[in-house]
Amino acid sequence: MAEETQQDEVLEELEIRSASWYRKKLKYSQIVYETNHETHVASITLNRPDKMNAMSHQLRAELFHALKHTELDNEINVIIIKGAGRCFTAGYDLSGMGSDEPDLGNQYVDTSGVTHWARYVVQQWFQIWDLSKIVIAQIHGYALAGGSELASMCDLLVTTPDCEIGYPPMRSMGVDMLWFPWSLPMRKALELAVTGDNITGEEAYRLGMANYCIDQNDIDEFTEVFAERIGLMNWQMATQYERATKKAYEIQGIKTALDGQAQYAYHRVSESDYARDMSQKFREMPLKEYLNLRDDPYKENKKKLNEILTRQSTKHV
Repeated sequence: MAEETQQDEVLEELEIRSASWYRKKLKYSQIVYETNHETHVASITLNRPDKMNAMSHQLRAELFHALKHTELDNEINVIIIKGAGRCFTAGYDLSGMGSDEPDLGNQYVDTSGVTHWARYVVQQWFQIWDLSKIVIAQIHGYALAGGSELASMCDLLVTTPDCEIGYPPMRSMGVDMLWFPWSLPMRKALELAVTGDNITGEEAYRLGMANYCIDQNDIDEFTEVFAERIGLMNWQMATQYERATKKAYEIQGIKTALDGQAQYAYHRVSESDYARDMSQKFREMPLKEYLNLRDDPYKENKKKLNEILTRQSTKHV
């Protein structure tokens, strides 16, 4: 009976999509892709400025296609990722994801939806880590939540002084990828982890997370010239140094730690009574009202801290 059913059913034939598919130029709707073969630099601009470049499934699918397309271009040595409008990206698009996740790597069928999502996106970001081309994140305005994950996985980072970098959803939902310990000193990483606070681009530069801190008026020009400098070295040489450097962090456990955190920490946080309650409120309340409920206590406390900090000598702060 089962054999008859299988014979009668019309099945779609398996089509193997090889790596050569990424050599194709595709029409993008949510990113802008440009290349300059004279300077060996490609740029990818997240292009949903009316949505603060919130990362929809479509945007991420286009981003990863463009990255892999560039990976196969032997005349490109460096990739810049930046955002159109007033910010880099405010994070994942919570309102317009749709149900079909793009196949960008391991999909991870799991007993917990939150564990599935966290591991899914962490594995995506590690595809940037594993690229042979040097990737520069140029950030301004906001690089929040998933946007901070993207920025942290890029090889080099240029920021504006007032860019806000952090993971506020940790205050109520959890975190997909706890990148703080790998980009910041331990105690600052812990402070961000247990407060959900942001740091500014100026702080990120001072703490060693960013390579350069550049004013908004100059950041486009600076990042382009910086990319040209990196691009003076052929990617076939640079990738050997890049991978040797990253191997030191892999031996220390960066991949194991981030994947393990995605499996366990997010799941345990989401199962707490407070997170369950806030998750229910997130589904029921207008977004602005929900964010005020989540963030207002932290804002009030921050005012008190800042009042004290302004009384301190700068050498003590």
